[in-house]
Amino acid sequence: MPVVIDNAQVVIIGSGAFGSSVAYHLAALGHRDVALVDAHEIASQTSPRAAGLARQVRFDSDMSRLAIRSVEKIIGFTAETGQPLTYVQSGSVNMARTESTEPIVHAEIAAGRELGLGTRRLSIDEMAARAPLIRPQGVRLAAYTPTDVYLEQPGQLPLGYARAAQQRGVTLLPHTRVTAIGMERGRVTKVVAEGGEIRTPIVVDAAGAWARLVAERIGLRVPIVPVRHQLYITGRIPGVEAGHAICRLYDAAVYLRPHDGGLLLGVFERDPELYDMHRFAPDFQIGDLSLDFSVLDRMTQSIRTQLAVDVDVPLREHRGGLPTMTPDGRPILGPVPGVEGFYVATGCCVGGLSISPAVGELVAESVHAARPSPSLDAFATTRFARGFDQEEALRDACRRQYADFYAMIPEGEHRERSLRGELQTGSG
Repeated sequence: MPVVIDNAQVVIIGSGAFGSSVAYHLAALGHRDVALVDAHEIASQTSPRAAGLARQVRFDSDMSRLAIRSVEKIIGFTAETGQPLTYVQSGSVNMARTESTEPIVHAEIAAGRELGLGTRRLSIDEMAARAPLIRPQGVRLAAYTPTDVYLEQPGQLPLGYARAAQQRGVTLLPHTRVTAIGMERGRVTKVVAEGGEIRTPIVVDAAGAWARLVAERIGLRVPIVPVRHQLYITGRIPGVEAGHAICRLYDAAVYLRPHDGGLLLGVFERDPELYDMHRFAPDFQIGDLSLDFSVLDRMTQSIRTQLAVDVDVPLREHRGGLPTMTPDGRPILGPVPGVEGFYVATGCCVGGLSISPAVGELVAESVHAARPSPSLDAFATTRFARGFDQEEALRDACRRQYADFYAMIPEGEHRERSLRGELQTGSG
């Protein structure tokens, strides 16, 4: 597609959840001369294939703050942007069926209380009311967070942000593949695309699975690895209501929620497929991703006795995306030291769509102020300065973060410890 502008204050590469949110929030701060560029259709890749779960109790307080702020903005999304967004504030019921997963739920209850979320232990009677499709027999402990939400159609969020940004003067450039980023004396000067070039002093790399390739165009190594994540949606099942709580069974690494009268069910694979985007053709899209339903079927069987519904119903949809994992499970956000005008917004770590409202707000504020924001310190690229420069170490760390997604015990500031007792920080 021919580039239709010659200059921009900011060029954002990637129109998924992070990129579209940054674009909108820059426009809300008064930036009109912004270009949102994507090699594909706007908001068409991993984001609309997400589960749409907004879980607020995360493994550390920094992540929880992003999630809490994002839920606030999801609830106020239509009033703020003028765009439609269908969400259900059903709350979450997170369960331990094994002794080894009980500490996760106990810590979640404590963390949720400290955060003011009203998280509490759920009795068997209460579980029957909040999550009637789950048989309580065999559940040792359950936590309930009443203010968690889910998005019925996750793609509404990035598309809504992109449309709201466009209404405020942002230029949308779909089907525009970036081929180079110009630099002069250590600072960004332009973005070169197949259809022309845009002179700009600021680039935000929010290219999702392709973010690492974008950064490499100026010699930067961003420590992320795309990982396949799959889910499926059933046909209609009697008794499935929209207000049924989001449910997570931690020992099985399975989550489920209602979806249009059926169930949406996803899993965190024990041995996930990791991807190297260098090996894909330039025209590859997430819709071309090879999926494996046998993984979902096998893990569904592990919770079959827990479900008070027949899961042998027609399959409505099987979908998957390529979220990007980081070695410590946090996103990478903000300016890159040593390269003036280059920012990153990547490392969604599976739950990225649900934190994208706060991510876009913070990154936009950092760009607007032309200086690093203290709010982004925990997510800065500099936290990886001493580790993960070897590809094998990076892939192993990212694989663990994905496989242990539900094995992370919420603890104190900047601490993430798996049940295996392995300290998994970005310092290597």
